[in-house]
Amino acid sequence: MCQCETNEKVNELIEKKQYYHSYQPLFRFSDWELVGYEAFFRCESFTPEVLFTTLLEQDLMYELDTTSIYEAITSYAQSMTSAPKNLFVNILPSTLLHPSLPSFLEKLQATNSVPNRYIIFEINEAEQITDYRAFGEAVRRLRQDGFRIALDDVGKGVASLQRIVEVEPDYIKLDRYFATDLSSSEKKQRMIQLLVTYCRNHTFLILEGIETPEDLAAAKVLGVDIGQGYVLGKPGSLHHMNS
Repeated sequence: MCQCETNEKVNELIEKKQYYHSYQPLFRFSDWELVGYEAFFRCESFTPEVLFTTLLEQDLMYELDTTSIYEAITSYAQSMTSAPKNLFVNILPSTLLHPSLPSFLEKLQATNSVPNRYIIFEINEAEQITDYRAFGEAVRRLRQDGFRIALDDVGKGVASLQRIVEVEPDYIKLDRYFATDLSSSEKKQRMIQLLVTYCRNHTFLILEGIETPEDLAAAKVLGVDIGQGYVLGKPGSLHHMNS
């Protein structure tokens, strides 16, 4: 497929909303209570790498990011038949800094039935942050509106530690690297213990990508607050939330 055809298909993807979201549960270790769900953007037409590159080239990243956020939250709200749980939705740093974000948030709050306090924006590691002052102000505006903040894939990118200090997130989501063979890796266990100590009493620590009962048990013993991964529940359609 030539680049012009790719560009046309990306535009069609956005205009016709040729994508969907899967929702994966998160559980609190202290009592195995369902904490909420993370919404994952899914598209059958492109690999994530091709889509990301094309969106950057066409300056369409903000448009798709906000459209995806809106659809993820709206679909979730329409599916709920009882009190809402937390919904984690990904957001790019460039979207947070975009001048049109305040008007988007106004639209979201005017049409969305899920209270803001149940929506956690996961700041994605895919982009670097060059202006931490402006970034910090954007995060403060989200909090003023009642939204909460998570840092996603912590430990994967080089800027993770600085973001933790600057953002002071409500949730830290550890990259799945730390969950793999956690039960047999003393190095990973020591690192997680350090983060558990840092997060105590002010930030919830979430471990992503837990796939075995042994690693699940290790995370719980180490004091991780919340778990997410295939051993707890795979991403799926909304119908499973009410089944």
